[in-house]
Order: sequence, then structure tokens, then C-alpha cells
Amino acid sequence: MESHYDVVIIGGALAGASMGLLLKRERSAAKVLIVERSTEFDFKVGESTSEVGAAFLTRVLGLGSWLAREQIAKNGLRFWFQSPGNTDPTACSEFGPRMQVRLPAFQLDRSKLDTHVLELARQAGCEVRRPATVRELELGGVGKNRLTISSAGADAELVTAGWVIDASGKAAVIARKRGTLEMLADHPTCSMWSRFRGVRDLDDGSLSAKSACFRDRNWGARATGTNHITGYGWWAWIIPLQGGETSVGITWDRRLYEPPKLGTIPERIIAALRDHAVGAWLMENASALPEDSHYYNQLAYRSMEVMGDGWAAVGDAAGFMDPLYSHGIDFIGNTVFAVKTILLDALKGECVKQLGTEYSREYQASYMRWFDALYRDKYRYLGDEELMRAGIFMDIGCYFLGPVRLIYSDMETEFAKLPYNGPIGGAVGRFMRFYNRRLAALAELRRSKGIWGRRNLGNHCVFASSFVPSFAVRSLILKGIWLWLKCEISSRFAARGETGMVPLPAPKEVPGAA
Repeated sequence: MESHYDVVIIGGALAGASMGLLLKRERSAAKVLIVERSTEFDFKVGESTSEVGAAFLTRVLGLGSWLAREQIAKNGLRFWFQSPGNTDPTACSEFGPRMQVRLPAFQLDRSKLDTHVLELARQAGCEVRRPATVRELELGGVGKNRLTISSAGADAELVTAGWVIDASGKAAVIARKRGTLEMLADHPTCSMWSRFRGVRDLDDGSLSAKSACFRDRNWGARATGTNHITGYGWWAWIIPLQGGETSVGITWDRRLYEPPKLGTIPERIIAALRDHAVGAWLMENASALPEDSHYYNQLAYRSMEVMGDGWAAVGDAAGFMDPLYSHGIDFIGNTVFAVKTILLDALKGECVKQLGTEYSREYQASYMRWFDALYRDKYRYLGDEELMRAGIFMDIGCYFLGPVRLIYSDMETEFAKLPYNGPIGGAVGRFMRFYNRRLAALAELRRSKGIWGRRNLGNHCVFASSFVPSFAVRSLILKGIWLWLKCEISSRFAARGETGMVPLPAPKEVPGAA
């Protein structure tokens, strides 16, 4: 017996569930099957949204009220910098907003979110097989795809599908089957993370009592932001979750930094943070949840094909880049919306071959333009306060002036596109690529002179003017350009430092760890 579906979606987490939900909302007669292999969703490496990702969740999926009840409202990004030997967290240079941010964003328990969206897709009319696995997949073209699905407690089921959508995340089922998965050799980043209880609260008054400056320079909630602990070649995130747990992880460029090798993943994370005053203070009494520890040896990858005859890949099944700016759900939103738009035309009987070819080409161009603009060699200057201050003002300013402003101005059109495409997007991407490479080069110059990280203590930038999706953000971009030019001059004419090299020392191994 064979069953036929208009669309079969491999993977029922956020990307797959939102694809099914949106298809059924706009074409209720479509037969959609979602195949999810897990019994329960596990936790994801990224649990924080950016403004575009939040717009997808709130304005496209309509989850605003649910998110307000069930998740934590995010108060922007905050960066902490350190110099060797410093043990005072209030002295660490701080970058972040003074007040609450203006646009919605969230700190997410992804397992909870994924479960909720999958249930919405089921209620909308999608059939869901769970736990179930696609054992065989034959991509035969539109209307001729064949899948063998094994479900718990049931015989193998053969189904045919008009379209197959790969939303399997890093499993990237179709890319691996077709041999098109490429690891990004130019960005050799690794990550490990865990959930902790007992992480200290930046807003509990302990540090404010110690330092009036620490108290007075910030008016909002530091603890509900995504706090970034930074060093040469690495950074760590501190993300609060509803219920009192905290997601803590470290990401590093293995060309530049090596975290502690001994101990469990939580022990290695804590050891890595001991050499940063803010990290050491936050994690002083922390204990890990043993069931939630993960490690990825290579974060950045992409599929060289993301759409073909009767199939498409969305979300992490198409590619992933870097968690620094929390753009994972941006890519989920853009790819799901773009593919959904093409699929709706296909389900009406229209030929979408040309649209699919254009989308696949645009994805590759957007991916590499985004990577070059934001992440290529960024870990070389990630922990230097002066260089990062200039970079963040320009990075986030261009993001708000471009993708965020466009999404909030014309959601239907812009979500169906991919970022930094077209003549204007390409020009902005080239500008970002240029200054990013210059800041990375200045970082190496500073290291050679022994002045890397020279302003990492007491050089706070807590700004009152929030990033907003309008042309008003140009002032922050110009501020970033000015800071960048100052770094160019000061780095070239600075005298050589006494220590020769000033990156933070490698974290010590955990004594006695097994």
C-alpha cells in the first residue's frame, strides 16, 4: 500500500514544523506529512533570537503572545572584555545597551518552542509521524519522490510525494545523500555547551554594591541579555532560560585557541571561563545538568544545492554559519518563507524550475556574502575591546539598516528574499567584508606589537541610543567607521608593548579531572 502526499517534510523541529504550518494555513487542502525521528526534542546550540528571527516567530508564525508567556524577553547583546591577571568583574570593559531594547527578541528554550510549533502544525492539519525515520529516499522529481518510513510499533510505510522538504537540521539528509555537503574550511570553529543551575545574576546587586560605576552605567537588565564573554580566538554565551536554568557554551576558532582538554564538557566550560573575571564570577557556584551537554567539532557548513526537481532544503539542513550574532533563526525564517512561496506556486500546477534555480543561486551568494561580511577571521579581533566596539557598531548598524528595516517595512516581500542580495545588498556586503578584514589585520598587528586588548579594562561603552530599523541608525554606523579609522591610526603608530603578546592565556586544565 502506498500513500501519496503533496509535501513530505523530513524533520519536525522549528524549520520543518513552521514549513508545514505555513503551507496548511495558505493551502488547507494540501496533504502534508511531517516525519520526526525523536520522541522528544533535545536542546539546540543557539537559544537566542535576533530581531529578524523574532519577526519570523511573531509576525509570520503569530507566536508573540505565547513567547511572552513561555519564554524570556531578550535585552540585546552585551560583551565583556578582559586583561590577563584581572580578577575584578566590574573592571572588565563592557559593551551593551543602557536601557531595554525596542524590538522584540527572546531567549528560547528551543525544545519547548519546537514542540509547540509542531503541535500547531498538527492542529492545522499536517500528519505527523513520530518517532519515525526515513529509511530510504528516492528523489525522482516532482510527483515521483518515494520514501520508506519506519515508525515505532508499525510496519515500514512506503509513501510518494510531490515534494520532499529537508528540514533535518545538521543531519542534512538530502545534502549527504547527494554528496553536496561542504564544511567551511575557512571558518574552523567548534562549540561545546551545557545547561547549568546556580549561575550568578548580574542584576542581583552584588556587583552594584561593589562598584557605583557598575550600577550607574546601566539602567536595564543585564542578566536577560545575551552576555558574551570574549577572548582571543573564542567567546562564550550566557543565556538565561525560563525556570532558572542557564545555557552556557563556548565557541572557538581552533586555529587560534584550544580550550581545556580534560574533564567533562561542563568542567571544560567552567575551566575556560576561570581566566575571565566576569565568567569566573558568574560560574562560581554553577552546577551542570548532566543530560544536556553537547559538542560540535565543525560548526560552519553548507549544501552546495538547496533546491532541485521536487525537493528543497531549509534551515540548518541547508547550512549553518556561526552563533555569535544569533542568526540561526534568521536563516530558518528566510529559507522556510522563500521555499514556501515557491511551493505554493508549484501546488497550483505552475512550473517553478526557474524559481528554484534562482533561489538556489541566491542562497549560495547570500551565504558567502554574509560569511565574508561578518565572520571571516573575526575571531582574531573578537576579544579586543577597541576593535570589537568599532566592528559591532558597524555590524549591527548595517543589519538594522538592511535586513531588519526591510523585514519590518515589507514582511511578505523581504522574507521571501535572502539577505545581502541585489545591487544594494551586494554593495553593503562588500563594505562589511572590507572593514571586517581590516579589523582582523589590525588585530594581528596589535598582537605583534604587544598591544592587543590594551583597552580591555575600564573602557566601557554602554549606549543610550538603541539600534532601530530606520535610517536613524546611520549615526551608529558612522560612529563605528570613526572608531575603525582611529584604530587604524593608533595601531600603526603605537609603541611596542612590554609583553610582546597580549592575548588572554589559554585556560588551565581541570585538576584531577578524569
